[in-house]
Amino acid sequence: MLVSSLDENSLEFKRQAVHLLNGCAIALAVHYLKPAYDLWLLVPLLIALVLLHVLPKIRPKLKIMNHLMYHFERKKDIERFPFKGAIFYGYGIIFPIVLLPTDYAVAAILVLSVGDSFSNLVGRRYGRHKIGEKSIEGTLGFFVTAAVATSFFINPTHALLFSFVGAVIELLSFWDDNIVIPLTLALLGRLLLP
Repeated sequence: MLVSSLDENSLEFKRQAVHLLNGCAIALAVHYLKPAYDLWLLVPLLIALVLLHVLPKIRPKLKIMNHLMYHFERKKDIERFPFKGAIFYGYGIIFPIVLLPTDYAVAAILVLSVGDSFSNLVGRRYGRHKIGEKSIEGTLGFFVTAAVATSFFINPTHALLFSFVGAVIELLSFWDDNIVIPLTLALLGRLLLP
């Protein structure tokens, strides 16, 4: 049982590190490329999503796919829905990219990437006060780290609001937060902006 728990924590640490690094890289790509390429920026994202859907089905023995699956996927998703988190993340960030100006799209992506990663890591390490499967400590980790990251791109009041809404959704979400957080923040951003 202890080995299983250690393996699960190690897997989640790797998953969250990849989530954080890829999310920050995507946010920076949007920051620098959206002003020049506008929605053409979505072409590589859509190609990647198609590959993530199709390759496990047509080439299940492909070495890189197997490596990614068995080193970064939860066991329950390997058989049922390979790359579920990455696919939902990819679909989710389309909403802010399409609906928001560049800096707000970047902020929404950072809330999802930074906040979600740190909520998991902080919650696993320090989470003592549970609400369902989540913890208050993880939610605070989400809020603080997302607020810091987004404040570099949008005004501080909006950064705090984006981070708070994202943290609450992550805490209470009944569906995949990789879709719900960026969709909600895209709609919120539309309401906040003139």
